[in-house]
Amino acid sequence: AGRAHWLPAAAMSSGGKGKKRRVSAINDKRKFPYVLVRFDNDGSVREPTDAELEDVGRRFPQVVAPFLAPPQDAQAADRKTSRPDNRKMPLTWQQESRRHLDTLLKDKANSQFFLEPVDPIALGVPEYLEIIKQPMDLGTIQENLNQNRYTFLEDFADDMRLVWKNAMLFNAPDSIYFKNAKQLCEATEKKMQEVEADGMVQLPPLDAPVRCELVLSEIMRHPMCEWFLHPVDHIGLGLTDYLTVVPKPMDLTSVQRNLKADKYQSVEAFTADVNLTFNNCIKYNGATSMFGVVADLVKQVFQRKVELYLMQGQHPPRSAQPVPDRDGWPSFSQKKKFYDACTKLNLTDLNSIVKMVHKSCTTAIKHNNDKEVELDVDNLDMDTFNKVFKHAKQCIAKSETAS
Repeated sequence: AGRAHWLPAAAMSSGGKGKKRRVSAINDKRKFPYVLVRFDNDGSVREPTDAELEDVGRRFPQVVAPFLAPPQDAQAADRKTSRPDNRKMPLTWQQESRRHLDTLLKDKANSQFFLEPVDPIALGVPEYLEIIKQPMDLGTIQENLNQNRYTFLEDFADDMRLVWKNAMLFNAPDSIYFKNAKQLCEATEKKMQEVEADGMVQLPPLDAPVRCELVLSEIMRHPMCEWFLHPVDHIGLGLTDYLTVVPKPMDLTSVQRNLKADKYQSVEAFTADVNLTFNNCIKYNGATSMFGVVADLVKQVFQRKVELYLMQGQHPPRSAQPVPDRDGWPSFSQKKKFYDACTKLNLTDLNSIVKMVHKSCTTAIKHNNDKEVELDVDNLDMDTFNKVFKHAKQCIAKSETAS
């Protein structure tokens, strides 16, 4: 019915003296020790009961055991685990979402048109359901939140986006319905940015292409991306001037295909093609048109995802353009495989590779300071590259055999 999660102990009260405290002795040197807490289905966070702790302990003894160890100094533990009365638990994304939705529902001047499902008959718009294939409203979203029907924050966000998309698709850009939808959409995305940033943690060391795939998959499921998933059928739509205005067409499915084929040599090249998709739409249709407004809104979400997932822990590129494949030199695919192999090596093996390169290809070695040496794979000649790649694979094989 709930799930366990780690939180700083300073965020929760520790209980009375004399009880076994759920604070691990191994964490006493940290700024805050940790406690085990429970997330209930309604989104609330609380300390588990003794019965719940025993139940989890039977299933995950190694996880729970440290939290049952009494501290050596009970008074010190009190000081570490107690919290001021005015200190509050961090809100879950469900609670943050409810707060945001409540704020919108109270703003009747702007949200009045989106509170309930559209009644095509009563409003005299019988064609509504022919145009809008996925109706959505704030009342339905509130019910979904209350019934815990959203598994992830993005599920909630996409339903909110669907409300705004429907309003902008059905109504003219100069109508109050369109303008209010755009305003509320921007407010929602600002809130999503805050919640995502608060819940952001350091990602595992995933390769850049994998991170790009994660970002692209989230953007492609965005309800407003319907018009950017596939190439524009300019012939079928009778857009005779399309290729004149848009000399380089692009769409998200093509970006996905390029990504899987390893055609992007940098994160910048990937983001450039995604942005090109939206910029083409704005350029052809105009920034104030329905398509132009939607393209800009989705582009802003994409740029936010890039900052969160792609630029985290990354160093700026050495140059604006990646080095293209050259005859007689390692290809991008070969260099990527070599990089992947190097991530599996220990420090001793990496040093041996640097020494090999230093002997046969000094142009690929760069001394940043007295202690830091950078290996520039783009400057490795083919003979040296083959030698160090072979050595790296031998080191990996040796390590795997030993383990």
